[in-house]
Amino acid sequence: MSKGKGRDADDLVEKYGMHAVIAALGPMMMDERRERLERTLQGRLSGVAVVLENLTDPHNGGAALRSCEAFGLLSVHIVGQPLRFSERVTQGCEKWLHIEEHERIAPLAERLKREGRKLYAAVPDAKVPLEALDPAAPAVFLVGNEHDGLTDEARALCDLEYALPMQGFSESVNLSVATALTIYTHARRRREHLGRQGDLDEAELSQLRASYYARSVDGAAAIVRRHLTGRTS
Repeated sequence: MSKGKGRDADDLVEKYGMHAVIAALGPMMMDERRERLERTLQGRLSGVAVVLENLTDPHNGGAALRSCEAFGLLSVHIVGQPLRFSERVTQGCEKWLHIEEHERIAPLAERLKREGRKLYAAVPDAKVPLEALDPAAPAVFLVGNEHDGLTDEARALCDLEYALPMQGFSESVNLSVATALTIYTHARRRREHLGRQGDLDEAELSQLRASYYARSVDGAAAIVRRHLTGRTS
């Protein structure tokens, strides 16, 4: 499930409703902060997500999370090894992501496919280049660790295997680099296909706006409660 401040914010929105949270917390922020949040919200992509399998290096894990957030993704799934990352590398980006941890890949893959998503496995010797993937279809990219790559089970559950074209002697790159290159390339192609920066509808934007407000304001729960008490008194 999602962790930390992001989970607390989502719980607050679920308890009091997104409209109450936005109305209570919006006035607590400077105009510049609200505008920055709005620009970020408008660029978020739900149609591109990442699964990181068996992370072993906390620096690579942190770098992968930071790339996902920087390029506008919402969701990152961690499978196998418990999530570890270097906060010096992430610089707090994890609070803006929906991070879920899973013990096994199969139930997650089945869920993602039921949601209509295509699963793509990053494999160095795959015949299909990243740029050939369909940007219109909601996509989830599976990336394995540097030592073993993706497990056979994970590869078997994917719809297609893809590769990052390599022109040098090196046959692969590490997990954080593979993740960054993959999502930068595919997110750019998806935005070009859509003709806009993000792919959230208005209801999804409002839900995420409320959650981001709650993540941004200290003491958010108490402020929302006071707002509701004052409104109904």
